[in-house]
Amino acid sequence: MQTQAHRPKRFRRGFTLIELMITVGIIGVLAAIAVPNFLAYQARSRRSEAYANLSALARSEKAYQAEQNSFLDIGASGEPTLPDPALYGGLGTTTMPWDAAAQSFFNTVGWSPEGAVFYTYEVNTGKYGAACSCDLCFTATAHGDVDGDTGWSALMYVHPQTDAAGNVTGECTSYVGALGAPIRGGGPVYDEVMVQPLRDDY
Repeated sequence: MQTQAHRPKRFRRGFTLIELMITVGIIGVLAAIAVPNFLAYQARSRRSEAYANLSALARSEKAYQAEQNSFLDIGASGEPTLPDPALYGGLGTTTMPWDAAAQSFFNTVGWSPEGAVFYTYEVNTGKYGAACSCDLCFTATAHGDVDGDTGWSALMYVHPQTDAAGNVTGECTSYVGALGAPIRGGGPVYDEVMVQPLRDDY
């Protein structure tokens, strides 16, 4: 009777420690690249709120001025900016409700955002002591901390006063922080929403 030859046992080979360490290292490098990019993407996504809202607020202010011959100033609300971030734990990466005070003030110009906001908003015309060098100009500003670094940043829409030839004769700073018009290409940017790159911690 013939016996069956013994076959060698197959051993299942696992990962070596070096292979595991290389894998962990690769994952670490990918995470180091991906996480900051993801956080920057989130901040840009939140910032898009301010671009849309400031454009709409500026249109509403201009329509209001056509009827009332003046722009509405945030000083009329008794607050420097609305909604008041102090009521909601400060500015950060979580939204604030568009509360009754914000609704009441901005309803005067017929504007309100859709839903909760990351930014707080203000309009300065110089009527309440904030720096302004014109009678018919305004600066709308959105203040926020969408990257969560505890420093406020700003987006601005600066509408200057001009003479008959179209030359700028005056403009307003922001009400909070006294920020001037954003600069691009060596000159100030008017009638366009733009990030104010000069200040991130006021």
